Amino acid sequence: MKMILLFTTLLIFSIPGYTQPGGDFPPGEEYNYRVLPLDTLSNPVEAEMYYRRDLFSEIADYKNKLANIFLTKTALTEDSLDIKPYSDSLFFYYDGTDGYEYFQTRPLEGLLMSLDSLNLDPNFSFLDFFRSLQAWYSQYRFSAPLNDEYTLSSIDTTVAGFNARLEYTGERFADETIPTRNAGYAVDCKKFLISWKVKVFVIIGWNEILTMKDTVWIDPGEEFWKVQDVTPTNYIDLSLLGFQSFYVYGSKTYYPFLVDVKDEVKIPTEITLSQNYPNPFNPSTTIKFSVKGSGHTTLKIYNLIGEQVAELINADLSTGSYKVDWNAAAVPSGVYFYRLKNGGFIETKKMILIK
Repeated sequence: MKMILLFTTLLIFSIPGYTQPGGDFPPGEEYNYRVLPLDTLSNPVEAEMYYRRDLFSEIADYKNKLANIFLTKTALTEDSLDIKPYSDSLFFYYDGTDGYEYFQTRPLEGLLMSLDSLNLDPNFSFLDFFRSLQAWYSQYRFSAPLNDEYTLSSIDTTVAGFNARLEYTGERFADETIPTRNAGYAVDCKKFLISWKVKVFVIIGWNEILTMKDTVWIDPGEEFWKVQDVTPTNYIDLSLLGFQSFYVYGSKTYYPFLVDVKDEVKIPTEITLSQNYPNPFNPSTTIKFSVKGSGHTTLKIYNLIGEQVAELINADLSTGSYKVDWNAAAVPSGVYFYRLKNGGFIETKKMILIK
């Protein structure tokens, strides 16, 4: 059962990676949040309040979706957010009905590798298991019936001889209006409950030993973003299993404030296609472009005789700056051309692959 306790603790620490804001607002906009840690009774600890800022950085391809990419950071005071560097990247996708977030293990990998180095179970790798969970999940289903739980993922595994099950679920509640710190501005939100449940099979059936719940308020309008979320403190009672019980402390992220767009972040005023970088390259390169207004956009790769070898973008894009990576491992060395089309705009540039 020691392995189950470690397994449960890892899951708890992984939850923040699933609960980050998305957005459909212009690149460059930022939101500041107040974050209140919660005590053992889920009461706010005002003296330990800190701040978080999320920046909608750009729109680019990520794991087969044209993702809204965010940078995020925290600081002890709101003023000091301006001088602290961004420390993490978040990925979000919205298809008009569902809001997706991408779970990634990168923030946990040091801990996971340390646990694997202890060789607690030679047939089980914590790092490999959590990497297997990396994927897009449609957490926010705006057309789901109220108070009707839906399953995002259910995974069974075995750790040190014990059967364990992880269930990842969502549930939509009645809409609510949430105030912000911007004068006279409140947001009509969709409200969701996102839950992680850990169960172990003991004698006669599955027993739930942990449920972590995150209540989230989402603005589904033009400026799609997370307005507020609350994760209560959980008391994990393992005394019947002969292990010490413990608390997993929660937090409340709330009272957002829309920060002015930074001067150095420019909203595109024209359609542009930049030279790929690096160039020459082997085997990957990055292509940046910008579009103005809404319209269908394609970005395709051709060889010297005009044959299409890749299609990087084929989507309706709104005003913004974008970038996409091309991995050319599957094609031979040579000269290639990449062509951007947006409405009546067409531009082609040359690049060189050297292997």
